[in-house]
Amino acid sequence: MDKLSKAERRKQKREEKALKKKKAVKFPPGFEEPPTEAKRIAPIPDLHLKIVKFHEKPTQDKSVYIPTVEVFSLDCHLTWCTTISDLDGEWSWREKRVWTDEEWSEQILPKFNLLEGSTWNEILNVHKTNAKGGKSVPSHHDQELMTLDREAQNRWIEIGLEEFDTAFRFRFSNTVRAWGIRLQGHFYLVWWERFHKIYRVGH
Repeated sequence: MDKLSKAERRKQKREEKALKKKKAVKFPPGFEEPPTEAKRIAPIPDLHLKIVKFHEKPTQDKSVYIPTVEVFSLDCHLTWCTTISDLDGEWSWREKRVWTDEEWSEQILPKFNLLEGSTWNEILNVHKTNAKGGKSVPSHHDQELMTLDREAQNRWIEIGLEEFDTAFRFRFSNTVRAWGIRLQGHFYLVWWERFHKIYRVGH
């Protein structure tokens, strides 16, 4: 038998030493040594909760899309309140700013309750009224404060709304209007007018 080289003897000693060390380890009854071959990792389950689904392939820039205030406003349904309504005094054309109980129960409340079933997109783009030339225009829309009657502009500032340079106007009949502020999906009713005097030009 050929003698082992020094390198082979060192390798043989290492193997014998490793074998003795392995036999010295005691496992509890019923324990099975793990197989030497690697296990395959189970596939990730198909979760149905909290998964964002895209109708189109997402971009690769990793940016997060945050809807603007306007997008949110158009998608949500109308809510409204009278918390900042201006009910004191009367206009120079002898129209009281406060509404009567009858106006509240027969006009204001029913009309706004009906609109609560509409989104702002429907309110702004579907509700139309006839205009000159056979055209139709939105019945309800934003109105620049500077286009209102001077008295209304001054009153707007007097009641502390100077930070808002745009009002929102609902048209409910030929002359009846509801004026206020639209913040996202909520409408704050400020004035209920009967004679179409707050905005005198055109419609």
